[in-house]
Amino acid sequence: MDRINDTSVVKQQYAASNNLNIRISIHDKYSTNKVGFGNWIISNYKIDKGAKVLEIGCGSGDMWKNRESLISNCSKLVLSDFSESMLMTAKDNIGKYDNIEYRVLDIQDIPYENEAFDVVIANMMLYHVTDINKGLVEVRRVLRRG
Repeated sequence: MDRINDTSVVKQQYAASNNLNIRISIHDKYSTNKVGFGNWIISNYKIDKGAKVLEIGCGSGDMWKNRESLISNCSKLVLSDFSESMLMTAKDNIGKYDNIEYRVLDIQDIPYENEAFDVVIANMMLYHVTDINKGLVEVRRVLRRG
């Protein structure tokens, strides 16, 4: 097993938001993408009004920070991470909304019913998954067909 998807190493790296914040800062400073990665990703999300959205590995919640119009499009938005500390940081960064649920979960065992979500986002985290096939099978299971 590589260190990049060794569960104990990954949990240590994301026990708090410091390491992630450093990575984001480096990307912001040295990226040649003038739009900014977060803005580019958000501009490519297809989230229709009333959508049920699950983000796996939301980290510090930067993709949703100050994005009230995108949040309000979601009838339900589940922001998840395997690190409780990262979820606490996401809550601090995003705030409280009636349609947001913060949840600790592992992509390899998603605790929702089949076809529960219209959109599933797993941005910049799949390389940490121990059994990628199991994780993607779970994503497909909870993603609404069609």
